[in-house]
Amino acid sequence: MAFATTGFTKTTLASWLLCLLTIPSTLAQQRPAPPPGQPRPADPAPPVSALDEELRELISNLSLEPIDPASLALPNINDPVAQLGKRLFFAKNLGGEGSVACVSCHHPALGGGDGLSLSVGVDAVDMFDHSSSDLLGQGRFQGEQEHNLPLVPRNAPTVFNLGLQERNMFWDGRIERLPDGTISTPDSGAGQPDTNLAQDATLASAQARFPVTSVEEMRGEFLPGIDNQTLREALSERFDNSLPDFFSQWPLAFERAYGDQEVSVDRISHALGEYQRSMLFVNNPWQAYLRGDNKAISDSQKRGALLFFRFGSQGGASCLACHNGDTLSDGRFHLVAFPQIGNGKVEIDGLAADNGREAITGNEADQYLFRTPSLLNVSETGPYGHAGAYRRLEDVVRHYTGPGAAIDKLFAAKEGQPFMPENGEQVPFCKLPQIQDILQKTGQSCDALYPDAYASSVAAAERLEKARTGDAQSSSFLLFDTSLDDQQIKDLAAFLRAQTDPCVKDRRCLTPWIVEPKDRVAFPDDNPLIGHDRRGRAL
Repeated sequence: MAFATTGFTKTTLASWLLCLLTIPSTLAQQRPAPPPGQPRPADPAPPVSALDEELRELISNLSLEPIDPASLALPNINDPVAQLGKRLFFAKNLGGEGSVACVSCHHPALGGGDGLSLSVGVDAVDMFDHSSSDLLGQGRFQGEQEHNLPLVPRNAPTVFNLGLQERNMFWDGRIERLPDGTISTPDSGAGQPDTNLAQDATLASAQARFPVTSVEEMRGEFLPGIDNQTLREALSERFDNSLPDFFSQWPLAFERAYGDQEVSVDRISHALGEYQRSMLFVNNPWQAYLRGDNKAISDSQKRGALLFFRFGSQGGASCLACHNGDTLSDGRFHLVAFPQIGNGKVEIDGLAADNGREAITGNEADQYLFRTPSLLNVSETGPYGHAGAYRRLEDVVRHYTGPGAAIDKLFAAKEGQPFMPENGEQVPFCKLPQIQDILQKTGQSCDALYPDAYASSVAAAERLEKARTGDAQSSSFLLFDTSLDDQQIKDLAAFLRAQTDPCVKDRRCLTPWIVEPKDRVAFPDDNPLIGHDRRGRAL
């Protein structure tokens, strides 16, 4: 009523309020324009936190720089040779018995590995003992083996960012670049150049020549007793149409890559190496932070970075002593006493064990030394350690606070006796996904699977302690345990997860590196490995 008598209607009131609300934006629009040729002043930058200032200072002091992909002489996945290598990587005819391909243990959708603690190569079966060579990852078992235990004694390293590795390959470094630029391999012996290699061979192409020679990984019972080079030549004949049982379109595929139809061991290994070298996945949050984006990583990851890059005397965890460079690996070998499970490589004091670098050099001082793994994309490359004994990054970090105690925890050991859980706790070793699958399939008790695992792991930890006291010679060893509380362990693990390129978690992003079910028709032969998981879903 009052509004009506004064002529101030509801509509007028609404217009008046709208005018008040738009005054700030109107004033902003009327801000004087800068003089011609001068840019408008930028909005003030958000304040830099004390944590960022601290981390930026450390980055500057250590001269840490982001990886520049443009500066790397690496192939593109669309290059013809890399495309040939991709198809060879998925070719089961490279396996001696025609059932295993390189991708069996190194699938892009499985972090460039296989997601298993210990790989299953030849003679793969599923939960029901049906032959299942295309089933990859969890649910892949070793057939015709007691308790279906895997024969391969080590965890499959990721093939991601293989092109950044310049020193050596494999956990024990049996492929190694020598000071004169040549490469030593198991064919030549440690320290001696392999004369079978092409002069321009890369570490990746040299590495690609050896899984096919392993009885457990790819060879099986094919042509037993012949030397490695003769074996490779026999396998290459499956691709050149010289054998009546192996007619294919491979010669045409080689022609597209190399300009002619010649098929050779060198070309096969070179193409495989170029495919693997094309897998550059370094666009991770930490790299973004190094490029200046303060919001790229969380506060927990920043605290973890400070711990990672500071030495113990500075209140840090001394991780960069071994984990440095573009790959966060020094490419060297160290005794850190990671747990040993599996059937091992040798017998030490009556125990199935893996002696690591010693098997290559013959030097006892290299016993239990293993190559420092890259930390790029590490959240996707577990389980961790040379035997895949840890399933979480937090477990890996905690190991460095006391290897002996970590081993006891893994096996629920009490006073030197393993598998002694208390108050209904579960044994972490028995919770490893691959071990759980074996237990479910076979009905065995966990402690019966690898009876030497705890004692062999303890032996490695004891050797570490003797190296520290000077009672045993070791080429390189973990000098001291790191003092970390639970929050610091979480922060370090968080920083490690900042090393993961989102592409390796995105199946669509990985598509260029995978032979899809729809690619079967165009595949050069009729025996590609089209991977699937235990539920039958394509990887």
